[in-house]
Amino acid sequence: MSAPNPSPTFTAAAAYLSTSPSLAKVSTAIQLELYGLFKCVTVSTVPSTSRPSIFDMTGRAKWDAWSTAGKTHGSADDAEARYLEIARSLGWTEEFAEHQPIPEQELSDTDDIWDDDRHSSKAGGSSGGMGGAVSAIPPPIEETDESLHGFAVSNDLSGLSLLLEEQSEVDIDVLDEFGYTALHLACDRGHLHVVRVLLSKGANPTIKDPDGLSALDLAQIAGHEEIHEYLRSFSL
Repeated sequence: MSAPNPSPTFTAAAAYLSTSPSLAKVSTAIQLELYGLFKCVTVSTVPSTSRPSIFDMTGRAKWDAWSTAGKTHGSADDAEARYLEIARSLGWTEEFAEHQPIPEQELSDTDDIWDDDRHSSKAGGSSGGMGGAVSAIPPPIEETDESLHGFAVSNDLSGLSLLLEEQSEVDIDVLDEFGYTALHLACDRGHLHVVRVLLSKGANPTIKDPDGLSALDLAQIAGHEEIHEYLRSFSL
């Protein structure tokens, strides 16, 4: 099998995504897809290890994402094309290729930095519901966002409560620029108390995100069992 050979365009896109603030509102489902695509491009289209046990939910989800990406796209070139498509949807353009290269040895390393939990902690914070390094990119440093969606992402219960008190007319199910409701984001990030507040204010748990996933689906994918069970009981 030939060694992975990511294009300069791919390495530039990966560099951009490693610091892009837009990732703060990307669902775990998209992060997992990025992880799987990254592995297909930089390692192989077939996972190089056996599938983790059901007790390793994070590892199992990442392995499945890698396997699915390989089966869906078939080749590193096709996986790279999809990776770049997502990167463009998050604000990356080819112009970044001249300004944000990634050292070649980092991408060719079989123990790549994207899987290193220590690297994620250095980047600052959690990478979403799946825990450290679930995606192919370290989490960005999030800017303060005092919107409905911002409070849902940051787990700011007091800020959210104050917003809902002062703006009683706010649309609790309004979609952000990526097509997510605040409930989607809270379920994806694992913020149970925020989920409870949003549902108490009439948030609709059946709304689908751009990938066709409901809040219940996002909680399940991210491994937030308590939220998943709460949503199931809420819907009964």
